[in-house]
Amino acid sequence: MTKPLTYSIALIAYNQVDWIEEAVKAVLEQECNPLEIILSDDCSTDGTFDAMSRLAAAYQGPHTVVLNRNPVNLGLIGHINRTFELASGEVIISIAGDDICYPNRAARTIEVFEAERPLLAFSQARVETFDGQEMPRNYQKATFYSTYDAKSAAVSMQLYLGATCAWHKDLYRKYGPIKYAECYEDLILGFRAALEGRVALIDEELVLYRVGVGLTNSDIAYTTPEAHSAQRTREVKREVMVLRQRLDDAAVFGLRAGDPILTAIEKRLGDREMRLTYLTGGFSALIQKGWQHPVAILGALLSERRRQKKARRQRA
Repeated sequence: MTKPLTYSIALIAYNQVDWIEEAVKAVLEQECNPLEIILSDDCSTDGTFDAMSRLAAAYQGPHTVVLNRNPVNLGLIGHINRTFELASGEVIISIAGDDICYPNRAARTIEVFEAERPLLAFSQARVETFDGQEMPRNYQKATFYSTYDAKSAAVSMQLYLGATCAWHKDLYRKYGPIKYAECYEDLILGFRAALEGRVALIDEELVLYRVGVGLTNSDIAYTTPEAHSAQRTREVKREVMVLRQRLDDAAVFGLRAGDPILTAIEKRLGDREMRLTYLTGGFSALIQKGWQHPVAILGALLSERRRQKKARRQRA
């Protein structure tokens, strides 16, 4: 008989005082057997931790509450790594400090993990703006809503809606901490789970996901060429770091040179490194870096210049 898993909910927050009380109350009101609830703050400066502390002190329900405040700001990836270390459960149900768990989220997640034994599960979500306007579920264009294929996941920069995920700690134990701070955790943990062939979708809304606030939401309105260039540089640098982490993880999994998954990552990484060289150093730096690969240089250059022209038209 398979041994039942143990579960933790981890609410991670940073400077989200306007939304944190609703988020904390939602995890404390989960309708399931008692589990561990971690309220973890990344050294906020706006009163987020004070609100978390007050709600934790007043709580008298069945769940066990663990309150954590990082002594220094670790950033998103550092905080995720810390969460894996803090949690006593084998499965971590994650939620951000500006999103809301529906009351049955933990119970449904537990049902799926007990029945299917995935390493990562994610769900549908209701999407709203910060002022309550419902938005379309555009996240469904991401890769995992059509396939869990590891080769497809290897080069995708949209795998699933990270706000809805739950992770098994084996994704951390086997592969280790995420090394690159510029990454998003869903792009790394999702690829690891795809490599292992253990991904599950819970096809119902279990989370209220807010757009326009939080660590990974931003207003894509660039008022100057410099603002567009800076944002695009950050985006490409993030892709480079994600691809490097995926190469490391593929090696841990045991893929060898020539494997189609490795080849796909290496090809995409080479392209993104050329783009980053162009964005940070200009045309001369691109030529110096990639003079032996003129076709790749031309492809990267034309693509980035098309993006620049599109941004100029949007500003006009």
